[in-house]
Amino acid sequence: MRAFILSCLVTFLLISNPTLAQFDSNSIGATELAIELQPEFPRPGEEVIATLNDYRGGTYGSSITWVLDGKEIPDAKNQRQTIITAGPSGKVQTIEIVLSKPDGGREVISNTLKPYYLDVIIEPQTRTPDFYLGRSLPSIGSIVNATALVSGVNGFLDTDLIYTWRLGRTVFEGGPLRGRNKISFETPMGKEMILSVEVTKPDGEIIASRAMFVASVEPEIYFYEVSTLFGIKPIPVDENISLIGNSLIIRAEPYNLDSRVFNNPDVSEWQIDRITSNNTGSNPYEVTLKRNDSGSGLSELQFHVRDLKQILQGAKGGTRINY
Repeated sequence: MRAFILSCLVTFLLISNPTLAQFDSNSIGATELAIELQPEFPRPGEEVIATLNDYRGGTYGSSITWVLDGKEIPDAKNQRQTIITAGPSGKVQTIEIVLSKPDGGREVISNTLKPYYLDVIIEPQTRTPDFYLGRSLPSIGSIVNATALVSGVNGFLDTDLIYTWRLGRTVFEGGPLRGRNKISFETPMGKEMILSVEVTKPDGEIIASRAMFVASVEPEIYFYEVSTLFGIKPIPVDENISLIGNSLIIRAEPYNLDSRVFNNPDVSEWQIDRITSNNTGSNPYEVTLKRNDSGSGLSELQFHVRDLKQILQGAKGGTRINY
């Protein structure tokens, strides 16, 4: 009776769990021989690492010969990895491995390489001053525009190709987009993000893929003197501003603040010794400092700009005034 119950139990498990019924211990870790390329979709002229993938050990004792476009790579003899250089844009290269086995057998593994130029232009919609020689960076909540440029794909325009954009693990609009080589997105939380794009032909052939880290920073404020004759001085003031004459114009320049917030801030406030100053004129980012009646002294100057809907879109900075 006990043997009958055990037999029924095993039969029940196999029927109720087809995966268990198809279990094969010999298939664990078994993978086909293959040539792995890194990067898989290189640019023309880029170095590519080609690796023989043989986790199951099927090449044990075999002689390994690497062949590129019908010509042996002499320095790669019996090596499981070699470096090749991608050819011109759109040119197909054939990479082969010839395995000469101990029993006299012969096996050929092949892969192809077809490099294309794929550049991704990142354009953060954040503000930096006109005199700043660097580039603006995204900040949390700001808009970023990205454009993918592919060249060398004969017979196809950008509008003919299929683009799959990802931000981290999130796919834009849920899947591939025909002709969408341009996308816009809002910068997520975190100090960096991974933006990737995969480009395919209409028949599904992948022609290029790129992934990149995009840094995210916090907006910052720097203060500059403004001359009525020469305009803004492109060197930020030190921690102390010396008021030599009777008055001085100071401009606050928010770096990497979302352009929408800069142009229409919910909060834009100057304070001198924690008292709101109204000496701003037509430009809310400028304040006119005037010598106080005491003739000398030290005051704290602060400026605050912020968006109330996206609280991380804002910045606050301060300096001192020596009268």
